[in-house]
Amino acid sequence: MYQVEKNDSKHICPNDDIAAYVDGELSAEAETAFERHISECEACARGLLDQRQFLAALTASFDDASSIQMPADFTKRVVSNAESTVAGVRRPNELLTAVCITAALFSFSLFAFGGEAFAIAITVEALGERVLALGLFVLRMAGGLAFAIAVISRSLVSSFEPAGLILLVTMLFAAVFVFYSSGRLTGRRGT
Repeated sequence: MYQVEKNDSKHICPNDDIAAYVDGELSAEAETAFERHISECEACARGLLDQRQFLAALTASFDDASSIQMPADFTKRVVSNAESTVAGVRRPNELLTAVCITAALFSFSLFAFGGEAFAIAITVEALGERVLALGLFVLRMAGGLAFAIAVISRSLVSSFEPAGLILLVTMLFAAVFVFYSSGRLTGRRGT
């Protein structure tokens, strides 16, 4: 829609075929009808002139762009600048942000699923219970192991015999070796 001010009033034309005419997308009949319309409508004639001037300026700017010489390492500079200014990757509260976004998306998906959301919530709850049970099992195993090591260590140290101390030191080295080895097997590095 284009408008032209004429004698303190605005003339607005509802015809939107100017871009299609300029791009050559109109059929022969529609093109003829539009050319007839342009001869009668000042707003569309002005709009067509504006479109053609814009395309001419755009074409001229692309012709001038070929004369601009880019540095040889332009792409490398842009990539290194983009990589060095990535702020989202290095924020300390990134994990909290990710958890909040995930929770919001999960809540939205529950509303989006409607009646099926209850079945999904039950499945998620069952999965959460299993993960929690596994975590508690691991914690109880670790607590039991720590209690056993404490009882054995206490009984060995209470005797103050050199053989008991040597056995205690050997057990400590063995425990450190086992923890270090398990960390290497799972891909975590010992610190």
